[in-house]
Amino acid sequence: MLAIKKSENKTPSCAVSILPCRIQHNGPVNASTRHWTPEVSDDGKSNTAYFRGRKLNGTVVELPDGYEDILLPTTSPSTASNPLDDSEQEQDSTPETKVLGQLATFDKITVYGHEVQPDAQEDVYVKGINEWIGLAGAMNSF
Repeated sequence: MLAIKKSENKTPSCAVSILPCRIQHNGPVNASTRHWTPEVSDDGKSNTAYFRGRKLNGTVVELPDGYEDILLPTTSPSTASNPLDDSEQEQDSTPETKVLGQLATFDKITVYGHEVQPDAQEDVYVKGINEWIGLAGAMNSF
């Protein structure tokens, strides 16, 4: 079971990018302007950047209004207890709960491709994001 713990302080905004390579790190980085300087197009819908000498073209996927977009790292597991039921047998069958704490918020995701502009028809990430948003909208419309 997962539980989300809202941050009591104002959470920072961050830039989320999906790169077409494997990097053995998952988390924030201190990217200086020397190493990572994406150039945003005039319409704000695409980016161009260079990573280790390779040109990357990015598509910006805006997330719809009304969605709360947050980064959630896994924190230590805890055991949830039902305050209405104090029987020992019930507490033993309570599933383990992982608490996710809010790290940052974002309002768009940039998906990069090698030398090509990722599009909603071909790129699995752009397509997946759009399908997930559509599914979430359909589930919440009931």
